[in-house]
Amino acid sequence: MATDLTEHDLILHADDGRGLAARLHAPVGEARASVVIHGATATPRRYYDRFARWLAGKGFRVLTYDYRGVGGSRRASLHDDDATARDWAERDAVAAVRRLRADFPDAPILMVGHSFGGQSLGLHDALHVVHAAVMVGVQFGYRGHCPTPVRAGLGAYWGAVFPAAVALYGYVPGWAGMREDLPGGVAREWSRWCLSPHYLLDHVPGARERYARFTRPVLFYSFTDDTYAPLPAVRSYLSVLTGAPVTHRRLHPADVGGKAVGHFGFFRPEHADTLWPEVLQWFEDVLAGRPSHITATTPPHALTEADVAADLSFGRD
Repeated sequence: MATDLTEHDLILHADDGRGLAARLHAPVGEARASVVIHGATATPRRYYDRFARWLAGKGFRVLTYDYRGVGGSRRASLHDDDATARDWAERDAVAAVRRLRADFPDAPILMVGHSFGGQSLGLHDALHVVHAAVMVGVQFGYRGHCPTPVRAGLGAYWGAVFPAAVALYGYVPGWAGMREDLPGGVAREWSRWCLSPHYLLDHVPGARERYARFTRPVLFYSFTDDTYAPLPAVRSYLSVLTGAPVTHRRLHPADVGGKAVGHFGFFRPEHADTLWPEVLQWFEDVLAGRPSHITATTPPHALTEADVAADLSFGRD
């Protein structure tokens, strides 16, 4: 098993010429496969570095990258940046996959999609070249999927706060709730999706059909303390993956040692002994062409009181 690692930064080039900051984490010597991590909204690639290094230590080559307008792919000012959420998938995510295919044509490609990163499958067929996908906290974020007490607030957030911030600053500053600054075009598009009952399906032609065309095995994680991905939002997303064999692991923090997971905790090192080895096992099973040792858990038919309480109290930290 590889333990010596190499890391180097590189620039991806999207089809419109936009340069994107990226990092390749790899074992010394031959890699078992390539892994691309498609990150969550406004989440810099550095957030995934510890998980990427861990996978590289297990023999996988891992590419992380920043969407345009985020982290190292941000221009000096976001005021005039015309980036959209569709650009993140149709241009940036595609550029990452194509770079791996070009540089390592004989290596299988595996995918980790976090939140928006998993939604991107419905925006471009080029992302379907992966041999398998691990999804973490992926959902369709229509506000109506959230617990009743927070719906009105989310409606005001998407319908008033985001538009006002974009009108005033040209983007949404991180202090408005996202922690990281969000390009104005992304904010406008995302807010429209979140106010629509079928989320991006109401706005992106052909998205439903693209999801249905994805046929690779999916290991899907959702968590009862994830305020960004309550169970109805998760189920809404899963309902369109009609062509993929999905293993859904719906977990409570008690299932992973009692430590909070939420929307971002999966990638924190405190889960390196619980959740991360499952991903490794899943990838190994897929590459070996054998049935997976990882099994589904049965999600409840509706949100429990514990789910609602956790959704109302749990934050990004």
